[in-house]
Amino acid sequence: MKWLKINTVLLAAVFSFWVPSSQADTQFRVIVDASGSMLISDPDKLTSEALRLISNLAPEEKATLGIWLFGEEPRVLLPESTVNKATKSKLASYVNSYVTQDVKTDLEAIIKLLLDTPDSGSLAPDFNRHWILVTDGMVDISLDEAVNKASRDRILNELMAQLEERGIHLHTVSMTGYTDKALLESLSLRTDATHTEVAIPEDLLDTFDRIFTQASPSDELPFDGNQFVVDDAIEELTLVVFHENGIQPHVIKPSGSLLSLVNDSHVSVSASDHYTLITVREPDAGVWKVNNVDLERSSIRVITNLSSQATKLAPIVFVNEPIYSTVGLFQKNVIIQDENILSLVTVTQSLIRLSGEQKDTVFSHEMARTNGQFKQRLEGIAEPGNYELVSLVDGKTFSRQLSQYFTVHPAIDFNGTSPGGNLIAFSAKPVNLKLNVLRSNVKLEFNYNNGTIETEEMPLVGQGYWEKIIPVSADEDVKVRAKLVGMTQTGLRFDYWTPFWHFNRKGDEAPTVSLDDATPASLLLMAVPSSNRDLMPVLVPPAISIVSEEQEKEGLPSETDAVKADVSDVDEMVEKVDAISSTEWVMYAGLNLAGIAVIAAGIFLYRRIQKNKSLRSEDIDDV
Repeated sequence: MKWLKINTVLLAAVFSFWVPSSQADTQFRVIVDASGSMLISDPDKLTSEALRLISNLAPEEKATLGIWLFGEEPRVLLPESTVNKATKSKLASYVNSYVTQDVKTDLEAIIKLLLDTPDSGSLAPDFNRHWILVTDGMVDISLDEAVNKASRDRILNELMAQLEERGIHLHTVSMTGYTDKALLESLSLRTDATHTEVAIPEDLLDTFDRIFTQASPSDELPFDGNQFVVDDAIEELTLVVFHENGIQPHVIKPSGSLLSLVNDSHVSVSASDHYTLITVREPDAGVWKVNNVDLERSSIRVITNLSSQATKLAPIVFVNEPIYSTVGLFQKNVIIQDENILSLVTVTQSLIRLSGEQKDTVFSHEMARTNGQFKQRLEGIAEPGNYELVSLVDGKTFSRQLSQYFTVHPAIDFNGTSPGGNLIAFSAKPVNLKLNVLRSNVKLEFNYNNGTIETEEMPLVGQGYWEKIIPVSADEDVKVRAKLVGMTQTGLRFDYWTPFWHFNRKGDEAPTVSLDDATPASLLLMAVPSSNRDLMPVLVPPAISIVSEEQEKEGLPSETDAVKADVSDVDEMVEKVDAISSTEWVMYAGLNLAGIAVIAAGIFLYRRIQKNKSLRSEDIDDV
């Protein structure tokens, strides 16, 4: 076995000369509104700082970055290229000088341009596409509203389909409350991305930081007050700290001396008005302190051979959809299953709801250890919004933290319209392709003034959504809502009740339909339905169920059978570790045979070429 491994390493070294040394795994394209109103929405040009932030966060040679402006016409601010020192320097010279004075906002044109623009830089075959749109307006290309609506419809249909087909995550950021929220939110929901409404310009920095973390998750160290502990397994740490303009952070090393914020062989610093990135290579073990920063917004990313990994969360989670989370501890990419070590480790998960500057902790609970991993089940989240799931690993002599961001949203968009005559129509359209419409169903519940309640199935139409057309009798007055019994593509079942709509008809007049502002009193305290009878359902905080050893042996409830097929990242890593001993002989032998075959073919071709040369020279001599 040893000589096989040595041969494999030598062959790999030979072949490494034939392929690029590194490839970027993430593409960032940023689209910035250049209309004149941005001068009011972002007077201090925090957008420019946010652009520099994402370029500073990206590891060099591991991501590409391009920046476009849009208004009356789309244009390039920074051509897309691999992130490196030259790119960062070029960006720093560009971002403060661009002009925002356009009078129109042609969103359709810029999305078309980017879809037609080829990828640039050295990108890996399976790279991720993360595009970020920052705007303070809506589709505004003409004084004729019909022209604007036609452009908006093309974005939601033709261009949306192209974004989905190419796997592009289009994160949208609203700089004011006057943007077309429905359009921007739909773009993000359909493309598995986040939509954020920025209350103040400073929040833009936090938004870009979260988008980067979602695109490139990393191990972190937790803050304990203004302190954090570095252990011997930390190879490199990066402090991402936010602060007031003109304030310099103070970082105190375990020795008590102040860290010099000057670039050298061990320290790299990227400073801006409202944030500073400080990278320390081979940091001293011990207690570090940070002063003059906003600790709530700051973080510490690390590179380490003692890492934690968690089940990947979908960027979009439906209201009331169960969430299954598993956390594992790894030493040099090998999962730790030694009970003597794991018995000293506790993992606590906290769910935090994000709303501008405000962070509300919904719950915090210790995870159960089973089969060498830490597991927890959330029965569902009832309140839509942006959330962060924080997993804190406490190993007594070390600690790690994982931050996972996701959006909670209803699985369907339920709407009522008046198509004409005495008819009204209700439609329920999935907001994300994660919903399996063929295995889901929607029922309408009609509430009449006399107290009668009736239910009726909504038919699924060919376009992939549910629709029901209803004739309305004279003087009819009805409240209606829909119940979705949903199933995700991975087989997770959940229920969701829509808000009430109200329709009525006065005599022979055309019927009217509208969203009902008043919710019946009997429903104000209605809890989230739970499939687990042992759990008490709750309003906003999700019900928590601990996966025990007995449940592992007996199997999960029937509605989660499909989850077993959707193996978590942690479980995949475990399977790879377990399988290596039985397959490594075949793998190494195969690699060696392939390498020998290539070398043999090269020798054969070389001899053939030499022989042909010899024959040609003999022919020349004969002449």
